[in-house]
Amino acid sequence: MHDLVEEMAHYIVRGAHPNHPEKHSRIWKREDIAYLCDMGADALPMETEVLAFRCFYEDSDLSDAVGVSDVVANMKKLRWIHFDKYPGSSFPSNFQPRELGCLELYRSQQKELWHGYKHLPKLKILHLSGSENLITTPDFKGLPCLERLILWSCVSLEEIHPSIGYHKRLVFVGMNFCARLKRFPPIIHMKKLETLYLSHCKQVQQFPDIQSNMDSLVTLDLRHTGIEIIPPSVGRFCTNLVSFNLSDCPRLKRIEGNFHLLKSLKDLNLYGCMGLQSFHQDQLVSLKLPQFPRSLMKLDLSNCNLGDGDIPSDIFCELLNLQLLNLSQNNFSRLPSVLSQISCLKCLNLSNCWNLVELPDLPSRIAILRVDGCDSLEIVRDLSDYKWLWKVSLWRRVNKRLLLSMLERNAAEDRFMSVEHSYVEPSGIFTKSVTLQLPHNWYSEFSGFLLSFRSHACNSDMLITIIKQEMSTDHSEKFDKDCREPYKYERVGYVPFSSLRHIPWFNPTYTQNISFQTHQGGGLNVELVRSKSKIGDLNERPIDYSECWDEECYNHTKTFEIIYDSKSSEIQITWDH
Repeated sequence: MHDLVEEMAHYIVRGAHPNHPEKHSRIWKREDIAYLCDMGADALPMETEVLAFRCFYEDSDLSDAVGVSDVVANMKKLRWIHFDKYPGSSFPSNFQPRELGCLELYRSQQKELWHGYKHLPKLKILHLSGSENLITTPDFKGLPCLERLILWSCVSLEEIHPSIGYHKRLVFVGMNFCARLKRFPPIIHMKKLETLYLSHCKQVQQFPDIQSNMDSLVTLDLRHTGIEIIPPSVGRFCTNLVSFNLSDCPRLKRIEGNFHLLKSLKDLNLYGCMGLQSFHQDQLVSLKLPQFPRSLMKLDLSNCNLGDGDIPSDIFCELLNLQLLNLSQNNFSRLPSVLSQISCLKCLNLSNCWNLVELPDLPSRIAILRVDGCDSLEIVRDLSDYKWLWKVSLWRRVNKRLLLSMLERNAAEDRFMSVEHSYVEPSGIFTKSVTLQLPHNWYSEFSGFLLSFRSHACNSDMLITIIKQEMSTDHSEKFDKDCREPYKYERVGYVPFSSLRHIPWFNPTYTQNISFQTHQGGGLNVELVRSKSKIGDLNERPIDYSECWDEECYNHTKTFEIIYDSKSSEIQITWDH
């Protein structure tokens, strides 16, 4: 069908001149481009507005074709060029498509686009990703309307023309993975720039010199660079910055300037900045950390070599909007008690803090807690006191009683819950397939299923299938004679009936057996969870659990996802703890 539509479109474009590509408004077929190349530089001006070509392996000869640049130079009405593996020759001096708005040359073979200055007054997008031979950029004074500059993986790029620092229209600049780039030119006047990506430019050692207000800048990504000092110009000129990523900057030693000036900062990532020695603000020096702005919602201080005393006791007092705090892979043994005062904190990650001895009191609205890999942990508070807590990773001897106690106290029992832990003692019966008989009062007396999965490996993503059974047959497959095996990891999850309300056959009148099957190596056990009170009609409007919070808004994954196959009537649960 797609090929038919493409042929119809090509027929319409060719119109009354099927054998004369030079008169077509759009060209994208290999044979048409080859035909034009054969015409050479003496061809008459063409009517082409769009030139699009994607190079496949069998077309590699075309990417080296002599005359492509001359052909393109004759297309004076061009509005859009999209070309994969453009040949190595630079655009000639007569390449002046004044209507060109978008120039996309993926994996171009050119070392430079053109010699000297060229005026393209309507060009808004310049996309040169994967141009491995590109050494320098053009003069940006000739591109006054440019809004998006994308140079990802231009691994030979050494120089950015200094005119970029004066550009008044640029909104997005992406230069990730430019391995040879050593510096970004001084930013003199870039008032509309919203996003600047310089991540994985490992030879960039100096932060861009900002000399004027950048009120539009909201995203600054400098991860995996060689930058050593963040100057005070960030706090002074980038006051509307929302996201600042400095993760994996091993040479970063000092951050200067007052972070309190960044009134809009919501996401600060300092993961892996193990060489960070000090913050300088208001002529004072903090040994490790500054007073962060109140606007922060996400703070990543993982793997920053933080020990006891490096986290000031008052650092969290003003973080009134913080929702996610990552302190994993650090060296402290205890945390300040004021941690519990971060009133909006929903997710706390303390995983792989090997020296952590005591788990502190937590904020009352905590929803997700990760304490896996904390081998020295001895003291853990009663987690059932936190009524919004629904996901826990805790590598110590706990069992499903933790989840059941959480269910007892949880303010939103009618939602998913997930607990993962290790060092599981042999107990119970765990099989590949579990068949469960629903009692006649299941709808009124019970609220959901308790799934327990045990395995020898920590599975991040697993699949469980629920099958409608018409007969009361036990399909359980036991692992061994005793059905007891010393598994290392256990995951316990609660699936409320309300999450299955969209399944046609899963309703209060259904009283047949249902079967649960796991598709991973390990064993499964399923139980019904008795309800404290009747949930209500399964078809009623879903309850709003926004207070519970899910990390999905940050890492774009769901802990539980339910898919119904109407043909087989099977229910598939993807469980990604």
